[in-house]
Amino acid sequence: MTLLPFRIEFTERAIADLHRRIDATRWPEIAVDEGWQAGTRDDVLRELVRYWRNDYDWFEQQAMLNQLAHVRGPIEGEELHAMLYTGAGSEERIPLLLIHGWPGSVVEFLDAAKLLAAGVDGGPGFDLVIPSLPGFGFSEAARAPGMHPGAIAGRLHALMGELGYSRYGVQGGDWGAITGTALALQQPDAVLALHLNFVGGGPPPSEGEMSDEERAFRERQQAFQATETGYSQIQGTRPQTLAYAQQDSPVGLLAWILEKFWVWSDHDEDLWNTFDRDRLLTNVMLYWLTGSVLSAARIYYEMRRGGAAALAGRVAVPTAYARFPAEPWAAPREVVERRYNLVRMTEPAHGGHFAALEQPALYAEDVASFFSNLSER
Repeated sequence: MTLLPFRIEFTERAIADLHRRIDATRWPEIAVDEGWQAGTRDDVLRELVRYWRNDYDWFEQQAMLNQLAHVRGPIEGEELHAMLYTGAGSEERIPLLLIHGWPGSVVEFLDAAKLLAAGVDGGPGFDLVIPSLPGFGFSEAARAPGMHPGAIAGRLHALMGELGYSRYGVQGGDWGAITGTALALQQPDAVLALHLNFVGGGPPPSEGEMSDEERAFRERQQAFQATETGYSQIQGTRPQTLAYAQQDSPVGLLAWILEKFWVWSDHDEDLWNTFDRDRLLTNVMLYWLTGSVLSAARIYYEMRRGGAAALAGRVAVPTAYARFPAEPWAAPREVVERRYNLVRMTEPAHGGHFAALEQPALYAEDVASFFSNLSER
């Protein structure tokens, strides 16, 4: 096997450089304070940056991450990283591939993975493979154009084969859901089942075939697209231009990512009721320390340049959809059924776009319940 154990080893010098850049930040003057309406809220960002600079301990987080099993090695010629969770009697445990999106990382799954690996509510545990997508975190950036979700799906299937898994379940949200969909289409014999907490709307049917629920969903999406998806337009068309600023300024990178955690999550007007500051900052650090700002953003660009072809067709493998209440792209059942062999749909009580990070127990319970009962379907 070409995959080798991997350790995270950033030095004091890297953190000193981060601190120097934070200290040198040129803050904009906010003459008209509109909270989150015009973008990242200034006082929330400044408070988080103060915490990042003075209280956040990267080396504590690095030591925690290094207690887990990591592997890294060439898959299709480029280095791919993954975290692994295995247990006794692995031949009887269902292997699950958990796929993150943007602006997330493997950090999203840390709390939920413990629950899934140990077994939820006395149920069986799972073997987990949690990769960093190509160009994200500790996975090498593609050296040529074309690393869209379809190409990523092929690479993740190769990773599972390298780890000895010929059949496995797939779970994903955001780009993880899109990549998981491509994987289920490409490898229906290998993918036991697919669990999603994100489903895009897809093209609408003819007007006469649309229910009132779907019509309302599409109207909400149209309004959301108009006001909340500028980031996608930029990263999908000119990701490199923005990356020069984000690669140079940690505060600029944090501001770009923080806004998405506010807009897309389930919170009661206080982000820290939902997220742990250290966990959110560690997620950002995986972009900053690895210098993967641009290579991660390119997934939007590559999707626009031919990625849609990998998603053509209807997914035949059994699919579960967990529609979390604050998910901005919370598609109704009929939309999901057009594209997937939907055998289970649930509506957890809390959570948003970052389901595994926001509500690890609810997320793990939903995932475990679906995959543990596959034999009954």
